[in-house]
Amino acid sequence: MNILKQPIIFLLGPTASGKTEWAIHWQNTFDAIEIISVDSVMVYKECNIGSAKPSNDVLQSHPHHLVNYVSLNCIFSVADFYKSALKLIEDIHSREKIPLLVGGSMMYFNILKHGISSLPSADLAFRKTLEEKILKGGIENLFKDLARLDPEAAKSIKPHDSQRIIRALEIININKKSVGASIADSNSVALQEKYDLIEYGIFPAQRIELHKRIETRQDELVGNKLIEEILQIKDIFNISSSHPAMKAINYRQGLQVINGQLKKSELFEKSLFATRQLAKRQCTWMRGWENLTCFDLFNLELATEELKKQLNFLEII
Repeated sequence: MNILKQPIIFLLGPTASGKTEWAIHWQNTFDAIEIISVDSVMVYKECNIGSAKPSNDVLQSHPHHLVNYVSLNCIFSVADFYKSALKLIEDIHSREKIPLLVGGSMMYFNILKHGISSLPSADLAFRKTLEEKILKGGIENLFKDLARLDPEAAKSIKPHDSQRIIRALEIININKKSVGASIADSNSVALQEKYDLIEYGIFPAQRIELHKRIETRQDELVGNKLIEEILQIKDIFNISSSHPAMKAINYRQGLQVINGQLKKSELFEKSLFATRQLAKRQCTWMRGWENLTCFDLFNLELATEELKKQLNFLEII
């Protein structure tokens, strides 16, 4: 690639907008493309049903980096995603290919574009200790520990946000310094500074069309197969409800059914409502996204032509 900055393609979109279909079509159209998944749940090997993971046949014919990447006995943090994605981007460019990052985890896209501090990965043993403290004394006492150790970090975290409290205490424990000091001392790589970003989004012109897709797909995602998957996960890993994967939509509601907190007859409606709310938040992210070229759900061919023009301009196809 004889260009000053090597290209990276972003494809953002709300849940059920057709991102996988678009990514596969682009890979079929442009031989140089390799797909990197930007999804916080598909990364886990055991989360198949509730994550709407592409089928094994699709993944064999169109490999997605960072799908089926780790098992649930690990916690794949934002920092882990960031480091893994950067390494993959370098590897793909070394093969003279183009990384296509596709998914709906908007925070992941954001930290890739703007950079993230190189903070430590999750410490499962330490997290287990903190979760035991929550069970014994409640999240309030854990928040008091954070306020004592790092008052500045505590100011930016809600007292009942267990995930962020645990992460802050983890950073303090590993680095032996405040969260702010850890961030200040770490390096950050912003893709927008290092690479030529081609940023596309699938954005529904009519919200009702997206809602139809969500409802149709939800029939396939929730039900007995989802419950069976969660029960198997619990049996193998003795997984906590505080694990990030179990907080994801569909898994959270399915776990509530298993724990008797939600009636099975309510599973579909509760998960459908949560999915629609997620799509709304994703669209809000996209509205404020700088330099994002958006296309309607049905404009795949138009988007493909525009991508072809940009790649031709860069003289890489």
